Amino acid sequence: MSARRLAGLAEIGVDRGLLATCLLISAIGVQGPRAQDAGASNTGDDAPDVRVEVHRPAELYDGYLFWHRTDEIGADFENYSVLVDNEGNVVHRWETDISGGGVSAYVLEGGRILRMGGGMEDAVPGTALVGVPQATIVQIADPRGDVVWEVRPGDLGIDRFHHDMVPMPNGNILILTYTMVTADEATAMGWNLEGVAMALSDGIVEVRPNFEDGSAEVVWEWHFHDHIIQDRDPEAPNYGIVADHPERIDPHFPQSYAPGDQIRQHLNGIDYNPELDQIVVSSFIYDEIWIVDHSTTLEEAAGSTGGRSGRGGDLLFRYGNPAAYDMGTPDDHVFAKQHDSNWIDDGLPGAGNLLIFNNNIQFGPGVGGMDMGAMGATALRAQRQMQGVSNVHELRLQPAVDGRYPREPGQPFAAEQAWFWEDPAFFAPFQGGARRLPNGNTLMSDTVNAYAREVNADGNTVAEYFGSAPTYKTFKYSRELVADLL
Repeated sequence: MSARRLAGLAEIGVDRGLLATCLLISAIGVQGPRAQDAGASNTGDDAPDVRVEVHRPAELYDGYLFWHRTDEIGADFENYSVLVDNEGNVVHRWETDISGGGVSAYVLEGGRILRMGGGMEDAVPGTALVGVPQATIVQIADPRGDVVWEVRPGDLGIDRFHHDMVPMPNGNILILTYTMVTADEATAMGWNLEGVAMALSDGIVEVRPNFEDGSAEVVWEWHFHDHIIQDRDPEAPNYGIVADHPERIDPHFPQSYAPGDQIRQHLNGIDYNPELDQIVVSSFIYDEIWIVDHSTTLEEAAGSTGGRSGRGGDLLFRYGNPAAYDMGTPDDHVFAKQHDSNWIDDGLPGAGNLLIFNNNIQFGPGVGGMDMGAMGATALRAQRQMQGVSNVHELRLQPAVDGRYPREPGQPFAAEQAWFWEDPAFFAPFQGGARRLPNGNTLMSDTVNAYAREVNADGNTVAEYFGSAPTYKTFKYSRELVADLL
């Protein structure tokens, strides 16, 4: 952060050090009585890390389940990661010195692990900015869990990492970020913070690790606040008709952000498509997924021209809630507080399609509607009373040769529904994800209920996985990828 911006925060009474340490914890929920509640009770000292129940053995994907244990609301779960076989036996364990709260991890080639979390020394009790899972460290560790490379946001001049990241084929890492924007800075963009001294502007940073000297380099970045359209003040920057510019984002949607007024976009998932050279992110508050062009330069990513698409860093595609760009009503909602939008990898059934894990939480605008500051085991029990039905969408898109997504004039962006899954007994109020497996099954994660389910293409349950601690997203890796760990 620049000296000018630090001074600005100080002038309005916002201590940057306090803000930085405040972004450690978020409230998450778990469902009420359901079939998967057995996972929530599988938390005693003698409980296995993951208990497996196989219902259709002949249809089970023969891989290894990765369970990165998290403890997002201080319910006293120990943080480490395990790889288990189809019988629930732990075949490998990675130790860690960071918390896993509400953030992701991935197994890399050679048995290394990419993970993000909070350093224990960074936590300050009683200073949580609610609703903001985020991280103070991103690490790559060896098969034992020993750190071989790590980076903190401050090392890169970034205010905060949060929620999710994804490894890229070139060895770089895409990480979601927060930039602290003061009211004055926002006003200069045409963004009215409506009495709030500071808001968080979501973004993406691409980091290149250097394993020889332990350094990290930012090679690309994208920020929400560079792609605004507002219709409130004709004299302010970025003024225009929102519906005429679906490629840009209205910073004043929705009408209220209470109770987490600093949180305005709340990106909670990221994925990368190397064939298209595009990035997809999920916005919890806008109830949308957004696709942006990664083929841009740093300068182009901040503007509206350049890159393969010629659109710079403006949105190439958005889907889930056309009301967010004045092309629909609340009845046109497809998603509600969704997570983990990701492209199905080449070689897998449905390759090139998008999977979206739709939590389908039904409460008020912004983040509100419940006590987002609740913490600990008592909060877990209370949040389990939430009711609902989550679902998974598989969308088939048809980008043009230049990577753009055709849209009928005057109509919202559209997508073909290639597959849909829903079960009245499955509800994940917060976080979670869905991933396609090589045999065509789909693996779904229900984070704080410590539960995952594998279903076949017909939607039938193949296996259930009951963890002894929550996990943000689960994966099943092939024997070939994890051979060094077996």
